[in-house]
Amino acid sequence: MASILVPVDYSTACHNAYRFALHLADDMGLDVVLAHYYSGSIDPRASLSIGGDGTIQGGFEARLRQFAYSADADSSTPLVEPPCGVAVTYETEVSLQPTAAIIKRAGREDISLVVMATRSSDALLGKWLGSTSITVSEACARPVYLIPPDANCRPFRRMVVANNHATADPYSVRELEELAELYDAEVHFVHVDQSEGDVPLRFKPWQLMGAASSVAFPFEVIDVEDKDISRGLMDYAEDIEADLLVVVNQTRSRWQALLRATLTQDLALRSRLPVLVLHVAAQEAPSTLSSQYPTLPTA
Repeated sequence: MASILVPVDYSTACHNAYRFALHLADDMGLDVVLAHYYSGSIDPRASLSIGGDGTIQGGFEARLRQFAYSADADSSTPLVEPPCGVAVTYETEVSLQPTAAIIKRAGREDISLVVMATRSSDALLGKWLGSTSITVSEACARPVYLIPPDANCRPFRRMVVANNHATADPYSVRELEELAELYDAEVHFVHVDQSEGDVPLRFKPWQLMGAASSVAFPFEVIDVEDKDISRGLMDYAEDIEADLLVVVNQTRSRWQALLRATLTQDLALRSRLPVLVLHVAAQEAPSTLSSQYPTLPTA
């Protein structure tokens, strides 16, 4: 059965992302793979955990199981019981590059999407987790949900989509269509106009000419003005009480994602709403709807 990959560092923020993933899994008929990647070296600041099988890896897996259920009354994370029908499996792996390990694991056929916390409650972990989740969201071919530490999981009744030329790609339209149908949601395609004088627009409006009648979900196409694209999107989302922000990106290499700042990175660090990152890659993205959704003008 297809699953949601949830990489965690045992932090409270990751536990919130895990609970979010359980709700998604229940709604979408998926299972959950809870994963932890570690360097293999012993951290002198942390207590050494040895599992029932007498190995360090077994200790990490035992800790994952405890993390998943939070059965300990003294735990800082709330008690969780996975929904009936959602199976949770546990994976640990030694990796000097957790980002690469997550992307590789997400690329296997049994993974449908990835859910990650945007940052940790711990300052040191927050720096690591923030860079990891953002890099994964841009270099991973699967849809990636980025979950802020305090985000609540609720049905996606209104979704705000950052409106750019990639948004009209058949793959992203299909993903949005399935999500809108599942939650009976409205989709707001929002273009933030930040132009001043001759400065070119970073994002171009989605031209629905010729395709509007084929879009099988309720939608609006909105223009707002703001010099800050992220702020424009977040303010609009707040005004309509949206439940989810969506960004459609061209999939980039892991090194490109590390070196180049993008809207996705900015929203991941600033948004109080979950951010769904969809990816468009012509050589990999499904094209079954290419005849239903013709190529649209981008200007």
